[in-house]
Amino acid sequence: MAQSAKYEFKEDLAATAIVQSAVRLIKLILQNDVELLPEHRRMVLDAALWKITEAESVHKHRTRFCSLAVFSSPDCECRHDHVFQKAKMIDDLIKSGPSAVDEIVSTAVACTITKEENLILNRYKALDGWERYRKAGITVIDSRTGMVFSANSSET
Repeated sequence: MAQSAKYEFKEDLAATAIVQSAVRLIKLILQNDVELLPEHRRMVLDAALWKITEAESVHKHRTRFCSLAVFSSPDCECRHDHVFQKAKMIDDLIKSGPSAVDEIVSTAVACTITKEENLILNRYKALDGWERYRKAGITVIDSRTGMVFSANSSET
């Protein structure tokens, strides 16, 4: 019987540049003098937030944070989840404007979860951040250390 590959987080050496570029793009898109259709602004913000949450790792399903289920069986069907929900971040960015970008995007964190865990998390859409994971009963591993990750609902 073949043994599953080990879950491995490999930091992307270009991560800082990728995040800085995406943050600059977000700030440009949110300028009041930029005439954009609302749906175009949302599309660009969506793409920029994806780039930020994918930047840390060389693969979107090998993020720093992952569920215990993924860590234990990395060959499972995985999902890239935005811990702090992307749609809420986009709403906050549009409402708050360029001055709040750094604070809002600091919550752009991903966690690799299983397909089944994704369905469970969807039941807790009213919650955000790590609190959603706690309510869903999903144990999160910091793959840099291999230890269980514990954070306040607003920490990353």
